[in-house]
Amino acid sequence: MTDDELLSALDFAQERMKAAGGMARAPEPIRVAMTVCTAQGIIDNGGLQYFYEADFEDRCPYSDFVEAYRDIGAHEAADLIDSSWKLIPFAAPHLFESKRQQWLDEVKGDDRHALHGLSDRLIGNKSVFPKLKAYILAHMEFFRAA
Repeated sequence: MTDDELLSALDFAQERMKAAGGMARAPEPIRVAMTVCTAQGIIDNGGLQYFYEADFEDRCPYSDFVEAYRDIGAHEAADLIDSSWKLIPFAAPHLFESKRQQWLDEVKGDDRHALHGLSDRLIGNKSVFPKLKAYILAHMEFFRAA
């Protein structure tokens, strides 16, 4: 699958997701692909700092992202995200944007904080998009018009 074919499949998935009424109502392969694509795009653009600054649709738990990465076979990246969200020192961090932001502000200047090392390993991770392409190919009936 070329990068252009990936973009076309993801554009089609986006349309199907909207037609279904959002991410939660989309078929599982669409949810998985769009979850990984969204998360990795944010991470590649600004690391885990940007990822945790975002509030996602339905304020889904971070374990949903971990599960989506595992579903495509990107286990190393899934482990990194799993480790990173567990660094946040309060329960259900996906529900508390302002508390997350306060915590991010506190760790931002500490280059030795574990979040930075995990972020460095996730930014531009070479395994994620090839695994996403393979996942889409295995579920191609969800990513193209009949």
